[in-house]
Amino acid sequence: MNIFAQAAELEEANVPFALVTITNSSGSTPRSQARMIVLADGRTYGTVGGGVSEYEAVQRAQELIPLKKSETFSKSLAVGDGHNCGGALEMFIEVIGSRPRLILVGGGHVNLEIANLAFRCSFQVEVVETRAEYASLERFPNAGRLYTADTIEEALAQVTIDSDTALIIATHSLDQQALEQVLYSQAWYIGMLGSRNKIFTFRKRLKEKLGVDISSLTQLYAPLGLDIGAQSPEEIAVSALSELMKVHSRKSGMSLRDRSDNLVIVRGAGDLASAVISRLFKAGYRVLALEVGKPTAIRRTVSYSTAVHTGSIALDGLECVFAPDTRVAKSIMDEHKIAIMIDPEGATIQEMHPMCVVDAIIAKKNLGTHMGMAPFVIALGPGFSAGKDCHVVVETNRGHYLGSVITHGEAAPNTGVPGVIGGQSAKRVIHSKVAGVFTGVRSIGDIVKEGDVVARIDGVDVLSPLDGVLRGILDDGLTVPVGFKIGDVDPRGNVEHCFTISDKGRAIAGGVLEALDGFRFGLL
Repeated sequence: MNIFAQAAELEEANVPFALVTITNSSGSTPRSQARMIVLADGRTYGTVGGGVSEYEAVQRAQELIPLKKSETFSKSLAVGDGHNCGGALEMFIEVIGSRPRLILVGGGHVNLEIANLAFRCSFQVEVVETRAEYASLERFPNAGRLYTADTIEEALAQVTIDSDTALIIATHSLDQQALEQVLYSQAWYIGMLGSRNKIFTFRKRLKEKLGVDISSLTQLYAPLGLDIGAQSPEEIAVSALSELMKVHSRKSGMSLRDRSDNLVIVRGAGDLASAVISRLFKAGYRVLALEVGKPTAIRRTVSYSTAVHTGSIALDGLECVFAPDTRVAKSIMDEHKIAIMIDPEGATIQEMHPMCVVDAIIAKKNLGTHMGMAPFVIALGPGFSAGKDCHVVVETNRGHYLGSVITHGEAAPNTGVPGVIGGQSAKRVIHSKVAGVFTGVRSIGDIVKEGDVVARIDGVDVLSPLDGVLRGILDDGLTVPVGFKIGDVDPRGNVEHCFTISDKGRAIAGGVLEALDGFRFGLL
């Protein structure tokens, strides 16, 4: 069997698979050079030696195929570990995913141009029609499948529409019937060609007939396409495919030249800063966080600063990745992730030219932030004066004004007293009583009792001040002075709160987003 011929057939049929290749071997192994194809259902073509190593490679390939992710897979064949060889194998599992399917409902001039462009953009194109002459291989030579029937409903009934499917509706007179047929399908994109008057009419009819408000259907794009002034079928095809690729890749769709205009640099990545970072990122901003080399956040499970030590952290459904320099940081942000760098002085700001800088260090004083850093500068909490150090200040003090945007003056002064949680204020926060190297004994999320040992500083026990859940604790190995904040016990005892952004953080983040959007739309 020619493994490459088999792979070519699978690609032609748009069937996802994994190609497993032995890239390195040492000691005694069944084979040192071999390739194998693995399908999503576990069927294989070829072999990489059989036995446990092949079995585990097949299992891992099956896990990777739906993720469309490739990786290197290493396996020890040490004697006594279920093997008799005593060597080691390294295999590369390369996943070749299926092309996204694009179902074109209608074979007219616009869909003909969309089909030609979509095929060149690696879409699997299929056409649905009631007129056989408009759904022929002569007209659509690159179509994977053609579906025809006397009615559009019968033609669409032949089509399997799953979560990997996109649809574009552009028929001669059957758009509403087609839309009704696919409205509740699993398609990730449903685009419909037409004027706003046509869409308004359809919306009214669907509301009266089915009780459906199409504005609530996030997968429906009607009228379809990006606003580029498209008029001709060729131009409409560019507009439609651009929108389709934007949605599929989850990108902003903005000009590459202007992406820096969407960059926000956040100084600090502790728990409150991370709430801000998450909110900004989810609102469509590119975010770069700047931190110190040894972050001292105690709520490490909800702080993107943890990525400085671990390389990456997932929080609030988002991934933050450490970058050693700005080049890598840009690449990380291009992959729709949050980037974080070590830069306590903020030297990166001048190089990156962000549209906005947010000082979220929460130091209760200004550590060097000034209005000249960016077109718009936001600072959190006390230590800043709006109009002097920054453009706006966001209130961080718990209470009635938490999260409010201050355009003139300062936030409430630092009281030195922690906010009340579960009826406790200062008592819930743990401070070091001696100086030295910190070592944790208990972990974030542990339920503790008053008097339990939660950490040690140079061998001196640090005790829990009350009953509750250990919401935060300093990272091991840090040298702390006397009086340094090293832990936080939440008397409410809800473990989930230890791993999610707090109500305070979300309120502050809302204030930052309000200020930034206000600036962008000329309201501030």
